[in-house]
Amino acid sequence: MQTFRVNGYDMAYLEVGEGPPLVCVHGTLGDFRTWYSVLGPLSKAHRVIAVSLRHFFPEHWDAVGDDYRMAQHVADVVAFIEQVRPAPVDLMGHSRGGHIAFRVAQARPDLLRKLVLAEPGGDLDASL
Repeated sequence: MQTFRVNGYDMAYLEVGEGPPLVCVHGTLGDFRTWYSVLGPLSKAHRVIAVSLRHFFPEHWDAVGDDYRMAQHVADVVAFIEQVRPAPVDLMGHSRGGHIAFRVAQARPDLLRKLVLAEPGGDLDASL
């Protein structure tokens, strides 16, 4: 496990494989471990970077504070991706992570090469 410092927070992640970077964002009921079953296959063609969002494992959150918000998660993922080289990255999100990935793509399309949304949650753009 490694971390990048983003927005005053140490964001944990796992990294395996070589190739173009693929950043994976988990859903509400997961963390970077959500991606364990697909790390092997995905890492054959990518450098897979599975992140844990703010207040998810390995952190033990005490529910104090007001930074468990979608906007904070989006800002954190943007700041995280800004540190990944080479840029741009492929971004994949599942459930809540899909919604976050969608919002990252809206805010900063320059950071992304490809976007994959797996069962994205949240209020997505009706034009989809």
